[in-house]
Amino acid sequence: MTAQTKSRILSTAGLTRIAILAAAGVALSMLEFPVFAGAPFYKLDPSGLAVMLAGFSMGFPAGVLTLLIKDLVSLLVHPSGGWVGQLADFIALFAFFAPASLVYFRKKTRLNALIGMIIGIAVMTVAAVLANLYILFPAYGVPNGESYILPFTVPFNLIKGAALTIVTFLIYKPLSPILHGKIK
Repeated sequence: MTAQTKSRILSTAGLTRIAILAAAGVALSMLEFPVFAGAPFYKLDPSGLAVMLAGFSMGFPAGVLTLLIKDLVSLLVHPSGGWVGQLADFIALFAFFAPASLVYFRKKTRLNALIGMIIGIAVMTVAAVLANLYILFPAYGVPNGESYILPFTVPFNLIKGAALTIVTFLIYKPLSPILHGKIK
């Protein structure tokens, strides 16, 4: 991270935007609903939009901070999924937003945003499979966790990634002036 990027993110305006986006992410995380009856713990929520907006508008470090704050506050506000649920959310959203924001920041075009998010969907799906098999299912005590991978984990992450991609693609440009602080 360059000194200029660091000072921009750590400025009052940058920290305020991160805080607002993290708060929006917490609020959006309460709009969760299960996707599969056979695996009700796979819940879809739109909180990743806040992270994507932070990553696209302010860069990778701001996206990580937004994600971290969102998940820590979510753990306190609605602890139903516990630390394992928040860890799952952090791993999946980090795996999705990181490639997307890094590709987009190299050259800020709609095509690069779309390419980055498609790469993010693939990375998120692989990360979710590995995290579920080796960390999350054992932590939750899910017997035969591998039996959930193909029918639930993979489709869930593809659906989640596609939904985040479509909505982010539709709302980022109209919100861009606000996110960049160009509207006072």
